[in-house]
Amino acid sequence: MKKIGFRVLFLLLLCWLPAWAKAQNRPDLVIVAPFVVPTTVLGGAPYTMSAVIKNQGSNGSQFNCIGYYLSNDNVWDATDAYLGSSCQSLMYPGQSGTCSIMGTISILTPPGSYRLLLVADPLNAEQESDETNNVVSFALTVATGGAALPDLELWRPSLSFDAVPPGGSTGAFTFIFNRGPGSAGSYEIGYYLSADTVFSAGTDVFLGLVTGGGLSTPSGTIHSAPVLTVPATTAPGNYFLVLMADPRNVIVESNENNNSRALPLRVTGAVTAATSPFEKEGDVYPNPISRGSVLRVKLAGAGGNQPVQIRVYDALGRQVVREAVAQPNQVAHLATQELPVGIYLLHLTSATLHTTRRLVVE
Repeated sequence: MKKIGFRVLFLLLLCWLPAWAKAQNRPDLVIVAPFVVPTTVLGGAPYTMSAVIKNQGSNGSQFNCIGYYLSNDNVWDATDAYLGSSCQSLMYPGQSGTCSIMGTISILTPPGSYRLLLVADPLNAEQESDETNNVVSFALTVATGGAALPDLELWRPSLSFDAVPPGGSTGAFTFIFNRGPGSAGSYEIGYYLSADTVFSAGTDVFLGLVTGGGLSTPSGTIHSAPVLTVPATTAPGNYFLVLMADPRNVIVESNENNNSRALPLRVTGAVTAATSPFEKEGDVYPNPISRGSVLRVKLAGAGGNQPVQIRVYDALGRQVVREAVAQPNQVAHLATQELPVGIYLLHLTSATLHTTRRLVVE
């Protein structure tokens, strides 16, 4: 009996040793000095933050990142505000590297006492020998009163042409001013074709972008975009050219509601309404459509007996679907598994037809 028990124990040990060895042959990422972290900050102002990430394990690591978070306590969780991250490349055991960011505490953060959390491998991309030593914490005070912020505003915009055919071009001219108490570094002005006067990044068609920098307070400068081309697939009608300062909302401003101006722009040409293939709303179905489902387009006598081209464009005017329909009195089937969730424009064209329908992919 003793011999049998010993053999069983020995076999169990042999089975357990490879797993134990594998578990030990892993990286172990930790955050070490020198630390560069602020102790007091103003909401809306940028601050340099950096620390060293080290692999003290017994195997190499690929995902050597430090994430920076603003927290109410020492526990890193989903409620903490993400400030940014920085990464090093492949690190062998014993190697280390500095990860730094320019972090900005939101201007909406109430004054008070917080914790600045630095988290190694915040995406949990590495299987480490020790997952409990990835977070370091520092006391941080958000002081009363926010930082002096810029305020970008467009003034007296104008168009070189207020009517163009599909595929034609116009130009835009505008002054940009910084009316806020804080200076603005680099900035962008975006130009978009819109169905209304309100800028919408999800639906407006991107036409162009200009960049600038170094707007002190108060100061302004002049920008022009001489060639803004309307997509050739644009249906004739009345539109707006929307000029948008800081369209990606990169700059924190004291007033975020005065960045856009809209100018009327007419796309010339005739719309063939009498031969529209859509007899009712259900002729394009389902709409909205779940991503991956089949979109059906009923073509009721579209374009006479001529082939109809079905094209789908994303919000930036890029063509993402094209299909020729030989018989106009049929139901066309379009796959949507390659379309990301968003808003699209579905165009049907032939020699005598040009019509557009809004498509929502959920």
